[in-house]
Amino acid sequence: MEVLITLMLLSTTLIAFAAVYPAAFKLNRKTHRSVQAAELAGAVAEELRTLPFNRPSALGPGGLYLEDFARGGGWRPDTERFRNFPRTEIPEPYSLVSKDGKNMGIFVAGDTPFTYADIQVTVYWMEPVNHQMMQRQVTIHTARTGNR
Repeated sequence: MEVLITLMLLSTTLIAFAAVYPAAFKLNRKTHRSVQAAELAGAVAEELRTLPFNRPSALGPGGLYLEDFARGGGWRPDTERFRNFPRTEIPEPYSLVSKDGKNMGIFVAGDTPFTYADIQVTVYWMEPVNHQMMQRQVTIHTARTGNR
C-alpha cells in the first residue's frame, strides 16, 4: 500500500514537471521576440537621433533630416525620400508598419523652430496566442534636443 501511494505521488510530481517545461519554453520564445523587437526599435531610434534637425534650405539636395520625419505626413516607407531608411535591417517577422497598414512605426514630433525632437519607434510582429495570430508591438520612446 505504501509503495502504491509513493508511486502515485511520484507520478503526479513528474506530470506536473512535464507540464512546466512546454509553458516555460513558450514564455522564453515570447520574451526572446520582445527583446529582439526592442533591440531593433532602439537601433532605428539611434539612427534617427543622429540625423541633423533642419534642412539647410528648402531646395537643399539629398540627405535626411529629422524635420522630414516630423513634417509633411511623416515617415512613409513607400515614398522615394524614405526608401533607404532605416539602414538597420528589420528581419521577418518584424516590421515598422502594422499588419493593417494604418500605423507607421516611426513618429517624430518637434517644436518650431525645430530644435527638439520627440522620437517614437514601434516594431510590430505577429505571434500565435491560443491558436490565433495576434499582433504584438514594442515601442521605444526617446528625444533629442539641439544645443542652444
